[in-house]
Amino acid sequence: MRNTLTVILTLMLAGIANAQFKSQVPPKQQPATPQAAPNTPLQSPQAQVQQQSIDKVRRILRQDAWDLAKEGKAVFVDVRSKEQYDLGHIKGALSIPGSQLMGRMRELPPGKFIITYCACSAEQTSGRAVLELNNHGVKNAAALLGGWHEWQDNKMPAEVTKK
Repeated sequence: MRNTLTVILTLMLAGIANAQFKSQVPPKQQPATPQAAPNTPLQSPQAQVQQQSIDKVRRILRQDAWDLAKEGKAVFVDVRSKEQYDLGHIKGALSIPGSQLMGRMRELPPGKFIITYCACSAEQTSGRAVLELNNHGVKNAAALLGGWHEWQDNKMPAEVTKK
Protein backbone atom coordinates (compact mmCIF):
# COMPACT_ATOMS: atom_id res chain seq x y z
CA MET A 1 0.00 0.00 0.00
CA ARG A 2 2.86 2.27 0.80
CA ASN A 3 4.36 1.66 -2.66
CA THR A 4 1.08 2.42 -4.35
CA LEU A 5 0.73 5.67 -2.47
CA THR A 6 4.30 6.65 -3.41
CA VAL A 7 3.63 5.92 -7.10
CA ILE A 8 0.44 7.99 -7.06
CA LEU A 9 2.16 10.92 -5.34
CA THR A 10 5.08 10.74 -7.78
CA LEU A 11 2.74 10.76 -10.77
CA MET A 12 0.82 13.72 -9.37
CA LEU A 13 3.98 15.71 -8.72
CA ALA A 14 5.30 14.86 -12.19
CA GLY A 15 2.03 16.09 -13.74
CA ILE A 16 2.15 19.35 -11.79
CA ALA A 17 5.82 19.91 -12.64
CA ASN A 18 5.15 19.18 -16.33
CA ALA A 19 2.22 21.62 -16.44
CA GLN A 20 4.29 24.29 -14.73
CA PHE A 21 7.21 23.71 -17.14
CA LYS A 22 4.94 24.05 -20.20
CA SER A 23 3.59 27.40 -19.00
CA GLN A 24 7.14 28.81 -18.68
CA VAL A 25 8.40 27.75 -22.14
CA PRO A 26 7.28 30.15 -24.87
CA PRO A 27 5.49 28.53 -27.80
CA LYS A 28 7.47 28.14 -31.00
CA GLN A 29 7.13 31.22 -33.17
CA GLN A 30 6.08 30.65 -36.75
CA PRO A 31 7.95 32.80 -39.27
CA ALA A 32 5.88 35.76 -40.36
CA THR A 33 4.41 35.36 -43.82
CA PRO A 34 2.83 38.18 -45.77
CA GLN A 35 -0.92 38.04 -45.70
CA ALA A 36 -2.90 38.90 -48.79
CA ALA A 37 -6.43 40.12 -48.91
CA PRO A 38 -8.87 37.38 -49.92
CA ASN A 39 -8.65 36.58 -53.65
CA THR A 40 -5.56 38.82 -54.01
CA PRO A 41 -2.36 37.15 -55.19
CA LEU A 42 0.78 37.87 -53.21
CA GLN A 43 3.09 40.26 -55.04
CA SER A 44 6.83 40.63 -54.90
CA PRO A 45 8.12 43.93 -53.51
CA GLN A 46 9.14 44.94 -57.04
CA ALA A 47 5.62 44.25 -58.36
CA GLN A 48 4.12 46.26 -55.49
CA VAL A 49 6.39 49.24 -56.26
CA GLN A 50 5.55 49.01 -59.97
CA GLN A 51 1.80 48.87 -59.20
CA GLN A 52 2.11 51.92 -56.93
CA SER A 53 4.00 53.73 -59.71
CA ILE A 54 1.35 52.80 -62.30
CA ASP A 55 -1.34 54.11 -59.95
CA LYS A 56 0.46 57.48 -59.90
CA VAL A 57 1.09 57.96 -63.63
CA ARG A 58 -0.49 60.91 -65.33
CA ARG A 59 -3.97 60.39 -66.72
CA ILE A 60 -5.99 62.53 -69.10
CA LEU A 61 -9.73 63.02 -69.45
CA ARG A 62 -11.42 61.80 -72.61
CA GLN A 63 -12.54 65.22 -73.90
CA ASP A 64 -9.20 66.89 -73.10
CA ALA A 65 -7.42 64.12 -74.98
CA TRP A 66 -9.68 64.46 -78.01
CA ASP A 67 -9.28 68.25 -78.05
CA LEU A 68 -5.47 67.94 -78.03
CA ALA A 69 -5.56 65.35 -80.83
CA LYS A 70 -7.90 67.52 -82.95
CA GLU A 71 -5.49 70.46 -82.52
CA GLY A 72 -2.62 68.26 -83.74
CA LYS A 73 -0.85 68.48 -80.37
CA ALA A 74 -1.32 64.85 -79.35
CA VAL A 75 -1.41 61.35 -80.75
CA PHE A 76 -3.27 58.33 -79.41
CA VAL A 77 -1.32 55.09 -79.01
CA ASP A 78 -3.35 51.89 -78.72
CA VAL A 79 -1.29 49.52 -76.57
CA ARG A 80 -3.68 46.60 -77.04
CA SER A 81 -2.89 43.75 -79.43
CA LYS A 82 -3.00 44.37 -83.20
CA GLU A 83 -6.05 42.08 -83.40
CA GLN A 84 -7.94 44.18 -80.87
CA TYR A 85 -6.89 47.36 -82.66
CA ASP A 86 -8.18 46.01 -85.98
CA LEU A 87 -11.61 45.33 -84.44
CA GLY A 88 -11.95 48.98 -83.43
CA HIS A 89 -9.82 51.86 -82.19
CA ILE A 90 -9.79 55.59 -81.57
CA LYS A 91 -9.83 57.47 -84.85
CA GLY A 92 -6.25 58.20 -85.95
CA ALA A 93 -4.60 56.10 -83.21
CA LEU A 94 -1.29 54.33 -83.76
CA SER A 95 -1.18 50.61 -82.98
CA ILE A 96 1.86 49.82 -80.85
CA PRO A 97 1.17 46.89 -78.49
CA GLY A 98 2.56 47.45 -75.00
CA SER A 99 5.05 44.61 -75.37
CA GLN A 100 6.55 46.34 -78.44
CA LEU A 101 6.50 49.94 -77.23
CA MET A 102 10.14 50.32 -76.24
CA GLY A 103 11.36 48.77 -79.50
CA ARG A 104 9.10 51.02 -81.57
CA MET A 105 9.58 54.35 -79.77
CA ARG A 106 10.97 55.93 -82.96
CA GLU A 107 7.44 55.65 -84.43
CA LEU A 108 6.15 58.14 -81.87
CA PRO A 109 5.96 61.63 -83.37
CA PRO A 110 8.44 63.95 -81.64
CA GLY A 111 7.05 66.97 -79.88
CA LYS A 112 3.53 65.57 -79.56
CA PHE A 113 1.77 64.60 -76.37
CA ILE A 114 1.45 60.79 -76.22
CA ILE A 115 -1.90 59.42 -75.00
CA THR A 116 -1.84 55.68 -74.40
CA TYR A 117 -4.99 53.63 -74.01
CA CYS A 118 -6.03 50.03 -73.44
CA ALA A 119 -9.15 48.09 -72.53
CA CYS A 120 -8.30 47.74 -68.83
CA SER A 121 -10.78 49.02 -66.27
CA ALA A 122 -8.15 51.04 -64.41
CA GLU A 123 -5.69 51.80 -67.22
CA GLN A 124 -3.18 49.19 -65.99
CA THR A 125 -1.61 48.45 -69.38
CA SER A 126 -1.70 52.02 -70.64
CA GLY A 127 -0.38 53.19 -67.26
CA ARG A 128 2.50 50.74 -67.54
CA ALA A 129 3.20 52.10 -71.04
CA VAL A 130 3.31 55.68 -69.71
CA LEU A 131 5.62 54.57 -66.92
CA GLU A 132 7.97 52.93 -69.45
CA LEU A 133 7.92 56.03 -71.65
CA ASN A 134 8.66 58.24 -68.63
CA ASN A 135 11.54 55.97 -67.61
CA HIS A 136 13.00 56.38 -71.11
CA GLY A 137 12.82 60.18 -71.11
CA VAL A 138 9.37 60.73 -72.65
CA LYS A 139 7.67 62.94 -70.06
CA ASN A 140 4.84 64.25 -72.29
CA ALA A 141 2.65 61.16 -71.95
CA ALA A 142 -0.56 60.21 -70.16
CA ALA A 143 -2.97 57.29 -69.99
CA LEU A 144 -6.51 57.85 -71.23
CA LEU A 145 -8.88 57.74 -68.26
CA GLY A 146 -11.48 55.03 -68.80
CA GLY A 147 -9.65 53.60 -71.80
CA TRP A 148 -11.20 52.13 -74.92
CA HIS A 149 -14.45 50.93 -73.33
CA GLU A 150 -15.43 54.33 -71.93
CA TRP A 151 -14.42 55.90 -75.25
CA GLN A 152 -16.86 53.59 -77.05
CA ASP A 153 -19.58 53.95 -74.41
CA ASN A 154 -19.50 57.73 -74.89
CA LYS A 155 -19.73 57.43 -78.69
CA MET A 156 -16.41 59.17 -79.27
CA PRO A 157 -14.83 58.99 -82.78
CA ALA A 158 -13.65 55.48 -83.58
CA GLU A 159 -12.82 53.42 -86.63
CA VAL A 160 -12.25 49.83 -87.71
CA THR A 161 -9.24 48.71 -89.73
CA LYS A 162 -10.38 47.93 -93.26
CA LYS A 163 -9.40 44.48 -94.47
